[in-house]
Amino acid sequence: MIALFSSEYCSPVGATAGKNEELTITEALRDPLIAIVMRADGVTSEEFKRLLEAVARELKASLANSSSPPTGG
Repeated sequence: MIALFSSEYCSPVGATAGKNEELTITEALRDPLIAIVMRADGVTSEEFKRLLEAVARELKASLANSSSPPTGG
């Protein structure tokens, strides 16, 4: 699971209290403040979910590429 936000900007309260200070995609989609901003920006939950999932895939691929050993050459 890839967290969305750096621990530096989150406080240990709510759904993440005691386990991890970073929001998951599911938690972000359920967050009331994020919902208010999405509504104000005209972004649907489905659009936001697709965006977050795409970024998570790209981040995961980038991290995998940076940690793999260099190929010969």
